[in-house]
Amino acid sequence: MLGPMFSALSGLSNASKRLQNSANNIANVNTAGFKKSDVNSVENKSGGTRVNDISKSNTQGSLVPTGNPLDLAIDGDGFFQVTNPNGGTSFTRSGSFKQDGAGNIVDASGNALVPAINIPGNNTGISVGANGQVSAQVGGHPEAVGQITLARFQNPSGLTAAGGNLYNESAGSGAPVVGNPGAGGLGTVRSGFLEGSNVDITEEIVDQIVSKVAFKANVNVIKANDEMLGSILDIKT
Repeated sequence: MLGPMFSALSGLSNASKRLQNSANNIANVNTAGFKKSDVNSVENKSGGTRVNDISKSNTQGSLVPTGNPLDLAIDGDGFFQVTNPNGGTSFTRSGSFKQDGAGNIVDASGNALVPAINIPGNNTGISVGANGQVSAQVGGHPEAVGQITLARFQNPSGLTAAGGNLYNESAGSGAPVVGNPGAGGLGTVRSGFLEGSNVDITEEIVDQIVSKVAFKANVNVIKANDEMLGSILDIKT
């Protein structure tokens, strides 16, 4: 009699995690460079389903034009590198960059681009090539001021989420392979564009509906099992 109860509890947990996951995906539908998560479920031998793992989908989002030369999108494989608050290096697909007060290129949270690039304050324009070379117009002439490099991983799905659309390397991802955009299998850089999230809002809404139905069905099984167990105990007493 307790078998159906345990199966329903497992299914309830599975549906709850799927709902939480899809809610997070939907909340980040407009976050530049956001990669949706997928909940992968498996059947228990004793019945019911459980979450096996939650993986990142690394499909590329659409490139959205902004006209800002420091808005950068990666067309292809790779991650930007930034200095995280702990002083280490984190990785991101979000290329919403800007200059800080000292002229350094930083992300939206103020994390410095790696390797560091400083743009002279007397520039009259900034350009970023597809190969990652950053130039500034100084005195009417283009001046190379830095080189953006990208990092790629053998298994990007193994990266550990660090919050703020940042990821850290892990044993599962492997060590980063760093190089210039367009070389060694790395994508190119598109200046004046941001990569949109890869969240399919319709797919997420459907998943929420299915998960809510499953959640309710498992709650009903638990209620019915509880009532049946209560009736049996009443008879015995």
